[in-house]
Amino acid sequence: MVSSTASAVTSVAQVLAPELLLILSLIFGGCCSNVFALEVLIQDAPKSGNLVTLAQFLFVSLEGIRHQIRWDGMLPRWKRPVVPIHRWMILVTLFFIVSVMNNLALGYHISVPLHIIFRSGGLIINMIMGAVLLKKRYSLGQITGVICVTLGVIMATLDNANTSKDDSSANTTGEFLTGITLLVVAMVLSAGMGLYQEVTYKAYGKQWREGLFYTHFLALPFFLLFTDDIRTNLAIYQRSAREPLFTLLEQVPVLGAAAAQVPESVRALLMTWIVPRMWVYLGLNMVTQYVCIAGVNRMTALCTSLTLNLVLNLRKYASLVISVAYFDNEFGTMAKLGTCIVILGTGIYTWAGLPAKKPISTANGSSKDHASKTKTS
Repeated sequence: MVSSTASAVTSVAQVLAPELLLILSLIFGGCCSNVFALEVLIQDAPKSGNLVTLAQFLFVSLEGIRHQIRWDGMLPRWKRPVVPIHRWMILVTLFFIVSVMNNLALGYHISVPLHIIFRSGGLIINMIMGAVLLKKRYSLGQITGVICVTLGVIMATLDNANTSKDDSSANTTGEFLTGITLLVVAMVLSAGMGLYQEVTYKAYGKQWREGLFYTHFLALPFFLLFTDDIRTNLAIYQRSAREPLFTLLEQVPVLGAAAAQVPESVRALLMTWIVPRMWVYLGLNMVTQYVCIAGVNRMTALCTSLTLNLVLNLRKYASLVISVAYFDNEFGTMAKLGTCIVILGTGIYTWAGLPAKKPISTANGSSKDHASKTKTS
């Protein structure tokens, strides 16, 4: 128990350390602004999930090219991947399907708060698949935490389903069930992808930057399957209302506070740029998602998994608050209670996963605790 408390205190101390302030800014600023931009996009064009996914994949791919090139004198040469391409192709296929399904679900009367909560419910799928496929064993505390998370997700889903029934016809209910189906399938595939990625990283090392690039870059040809849908939504984006660029940026949480510090001359210049609002928020969605991903990956290299878990759950909660407060999303009593249970379950699961303190062995092979007891007796 003392060991668990010490580990938790250490994790909080890591979060508050000065060198992590930049990383926390990337995670909270990037992810929270990303949720705001996504809300705007799905309100004005709820069926534009494929276009949003393509934009995200394209941006990450273009940015990642520079990390896959090495210079041989004046000539650029492509780096040989550490992980075999066939392994990346399996992950690419799964990652592409999961990303498309998650974004498409938002077009079927799935609110962003429910979307956030539902994606937290993958723990039970991951646990079952880990136990069956990788023969993993879990403690009673971890199982209890997962049950709490699953119960909370079910409560929030039922609350949202009741709202959909009150809103309109059976057609709306049918679309809601389609959205839930998409999220469930995506959750199962995501759990399988996570386990396959875990096995791959154990075999070849944590090649996260290589993985980030190839899982996005190799998926780009798949978007040819959605050419007509993407072209239709491009036209919708182009017809969106035009506003000054600075006015649009001011409306974004976190980014709006930063925009207030911009010099007057720059502000005046940005006010002269009148642009379609949907293009601005699509660009913002691309950039902020990459900023969030970059922050998470940098934190992975510096902190314990408990610290990362703690920060990511705080980030999800902040995104949830923004979604409910800024966009007046329906969020009933049962959904609020379900959210609290999800947060509680995540905390229980994280706490139960803390490593137990091992006794320090002395030179003669006995533990320090046993040696001290022998001495006192």
